[in-house]
Amino acid sequence: MQLEWENWGWIGSDGRNHPLLASTRSLQTGIGLRGRNGAVVGVGTVTDSDRTESDEINPAEGVKGDFSTNTNRMEPIVDRAREIIPGGAQTGLRAQAYDTGDVAFESASGATLTTVAGEQYTDYHLGFGPIILGHAHEDVDAAARAAIDDGVLYGAGTTPLEVEVAERLVDLVPSVEMVNFCNSGSEATYHAIRLARAATGNEKVLKFEGCYHGWHDYVDVSVYPPADRVGERYPESDGMLPAAVENTLVAPFNDPDAVEGIVRDHSDDLAAVILEPVPHSVGCLHPRTEFLETLREVTEVHGVPLIFDEVISGFRHSPHGVQGEVNVTPDLTCVAKALGNGYPVAAVGGRSDLLAQAGGDNESGVVISGTYSGSLPGLAAARETIDTIVAEDVQASLTDLGDRYRDGLADLLEDHGVDGRVVGHRSIFSVQFGVRGEPRTYEDVLGLDEERFHAFAAGMRERGHFFTPNPYKRHHLSAAHDEAHLESYLEAADTVLAEL
Repeated sequence: MQLEWENWGWIGSDGRNHPLLASTRSLQTGIGLRGRNGAVVGVGTVTDSDRTESDEINPAEGVKGDFSTNTNRMEPIVDRAREIIPGGAQTGLRAQAYDTGDVAFESASGATLTTVAGEQYTDYHLGFGPIILGHAHEDVDAAARAAIDDGVLYGAGTTPLEVEVAERLVDLVPSVEMVNFCNSGSEATYHAIRLARAATGNEKVLKFEGCYHGWHDYVDVSVYPPADRVGERYPESDGMLPAAVENTLVAPFNDPDAVEGIVRDHSDDLAAVILEPVPHSVGCLHPRTEFLETLREVTEVHGVPLIFDEVISGFRHSPHGVQGEVNVTPDLTCVAKALGNGYPVAAVGGRSDLLAQAGGDNESGVVISGTYSGSLPGLAAARETIDTIVAEDVQASLTDLGDRYRDGLADLLEDHGVDGRVVGHRSIFSVQFGVRGEPRTYEDVLGLDEERFHAFAAGMRERGHFFTPNPYKRHHLSAAHDEAHLESYLEAADTVLAEL
């Protein structure tokens, strides 16, 4: 069943011919779609309803679906979105997907995204990283549905689910003694900083260039500063409160001398130090052991709460977080994303004395609130996700797969003489063009060849592989990705890199 995708294609909004991939409900059987040169250009499946008795299922071949009635659905939906939604998507980052052509997704399963036009892609975006077990994971979704049957939200007292998930966080994450649930990473970091400010009576927060901790005024500073603003406060948004920006101190990541000096000099007015222990908002910066150890030591000496933002890394890299890998224990930890495999659930956890301030019946009276905090579907998804990744040792297999993606991409860059590097950690990886060497600070990320990355993302999307075209972001892997996806991705990358 050899298909020639030149003949079975669809015309995208960019006017180019794109490969048409097979219809799928799951990824139980890896099926690749081959072009005339034999390269696998995408991964889909043949479902039982697609097969006939004469079909011989070959994982190197694909099937053609009839999407002729759907190919005109994409553009009207995106146009309507642009009329009533700023940028045509719920955030500017989501709208960046349009840089490689209009797209509106309708369903997802395993490692596959399907658009309203029936086009299918192997998904390496995974919703900015929450999908750790794969889209529409049967057990996670069943747990969430069961919770819905019992009522989505009670809004008073507690629930068994609330206690069970909190107990799991306490058991698994070294820093966590008590837990407050919320709905997003931004909420978690906001709450953590408020707790630290209440405990210390101080206002200033120290963060690091290249680390993202949410969109709120407290910390949306110097995430992606231009080269001429490195080393100073750079607000990332219009409309930010100047007083909040002024109370945010900024330091270079991985510089122990700099952080020691700042904490010492501001010990009388510093409320907290917050960081991504492995900054993934700029691809990946691996922390130096000396840096993290100095950070922990100097904050303890001066009584400054240390906050690990493990919104990306927690439950993706390890059930114990990066803190469990590096053996550095913060005072507060924020988790979200992979905690619920895509369901909206997040938490701030840490020292009992810090969390107890939010009990509502003490002198400090810290308010941590949210009508939808602790909603049952999210907690049920979190419980099932945690239990699955622990029981199946998901991170070990994803680390091995991630290493193979990184090694394969690095070999391809060398083979084609392309100026660039491959960065990442465990199940996260990315290609950065126009730069070399191991990045350790935000300055090492400056100078990325953004146009080349856009071209790479567009070429990979044409061949059935989706990830955000933002050159500072990253690919993610899930438990639904396998050997067939790796082979397909590297074969496509080989072709695309040869054309750059």
